[in-house]
Formats: sequence, structure tokens, C-alpha cells
Amino acid sequence: MTLSACGVRPTPVLTGAEAPTVSAHELTVYLVKAELDGLVRRTRSYTGTVDTATAINLLVAGLTDEEKKLGLVTEVPATSSRVFAVSNVIVLPEDMGPLSKWAQVQLYCTAIASRAKVEGVPGPGIECP
Repeated sequence: MTLSACGVRPTPVLTGAEAPTVSAHELTVYLVKAELDGLVRRTRSYTGTVDTATAINLLVAGLTDEEKKLGLVTEVPATSSRVFAVSNVIVLPEDMGPLSKWAQVQLYCTAIASRAKVEGVPGPGIECP
């Protein structure tokens, strides 16, 4: 029996980069009270990279089971399309159609809260609950 080697020499232990980490974030979305007379803040957890569009996408995804049980509602139309942030502009999908006053306020307050938390940008002075 004959053994041969392919000529690859042993190498020392090679160290790699640090192991990847997963970060969890808490983002604020705004929903409409059951009485339809104001907004309430809700905190949702999200794992992964976040930006202002992430919070808007959480809002567009609809209510959680807990939020439904609390009687909260949303005027933001649900869509499976993604929302994108381009510089300081949020680009909404065309299939969302015209937005009601409450939907506009929900989107605005969610974007402002997210931008303040994620990007460290202070709000413009317009009060959201």
C-alpha cells in the first residue's frame, strides 16, 4: 500500500473576524384609539438592521394580536409592498391609495419617533402623543 500527499503544507490557526451579532430594537408605531379620537404609542420589537422605513413597514404590516385585543385600529392601508426611505423622504407604495387624516398622522408620528430614536435626530417640535 502506498500513501502520498498532495503537497499542501499545514498552516497555523487562522483567526477570523468577530462573530456576527443580532441586535434587537424597540421601535415606536402610532395607532388610533378605539374611540377614533386620538393616537397611542405602541412599542414593537424588531430584530435586525433598522432605519426609519423599518418602523413604517411595521406600521403598514398591520396590527398585532395584542393591539387588536386592546381595540386599537389603524387607518394606514395594509400592503405587502415595501416602504423605502430615500434621504429624508418616505416613499409609500402606490397601492396604498389616498390616505385619511389619521393615516397621515400615524405615518408622520411613526416616522418622527423612529428618526429620533434610530438616527438621533430631534423631532421638529410638532407634538405626537
